[in-house]
Amino acid sequence: MMQTAELAKKTKAELTALARRKKIPVTSGMLKDDLIKAIKKGLRKIETQKKSKTKKSTSKKKSTKTSKAKSGRKTTPKKTAVRKPKTARSTKAKPLPELPDRYGDHRLVVMARDPNWAYVYWDLSPSKIRDLLKSAGQTADTVRWILRVYSAALHPVEDKGHYFDVDVDVQGGNYYLNLSRPGGRFIVEIGVMDPSGMFRSTAQSNPVILPLDYPADTIAPESIFSEDMTSPGVSSFTKPPFSRPQ
Repeated sequence: MMQTAELAKKTKAELTALARRKKIPVTSGMLKDDLIKAIKKGLRKIETQKKSKTKKSTSKKKSTKTSKAKSGRKTTPKKTAVRKPKTARSTKAKPLPELPDRYGDHRLVVMARDPNWAYVYWDLSPSKIRDLLKSAGQTADTVRWILRVYSAALHPVEDKGHYFDVDVDVQGGNYYLNLSRPGGRFIVEIGVMDPSGMFRSTAQSNPVILPLDYPADTIAPESIFSEDMTSPGVSSFTKPPFSRPQ
């Protein structure tokens, strides 16, 4: 920065020109001493601004070097939890629970299969089986399980008629009976037979009638159709000539 002695050697016009070059605000009517003071003040201000700019540029360079040094270091990446991809919900139907082999309803059912055969199935309660063996004074090893088949009359229901016995495996739960009596009516009982031959029943079936193995004697009467229901050229339907085998 210029000293006061150097500025004093200059003329007023020179000082004014110097102030304009340095962009120091002065007026044309100022005295020489006032010009020198204004120029010195402006020069100090300019010097201060230069120093501040130099400091800022130096600090920027230092920060740039520091950031580069940091970027050169090996950094350990942060561990992030890996999210498993969402999978669609399984549309597979859940398996249905298995049905039990027995329900313990304690019943015996007989159904006609054809004119000669009937199908029998049973579901016996374990507690009633124990009561049956207790009343007979026997064990499961000393008795035989029997299906007693009655050739029942149509009326009354209580008249069971003649019967025959069939040995069965009670654990099997079902049996096919060869009755060989088309149109016959039957009732079946299930129970145990002790060594003395006494039979004790624990369940009785529904009555069943086997179908006939020939056409029925009674035939439905002719159906009467109105004119709008008959086909063109067809007057009526006729009964087929059925005859009962001898």
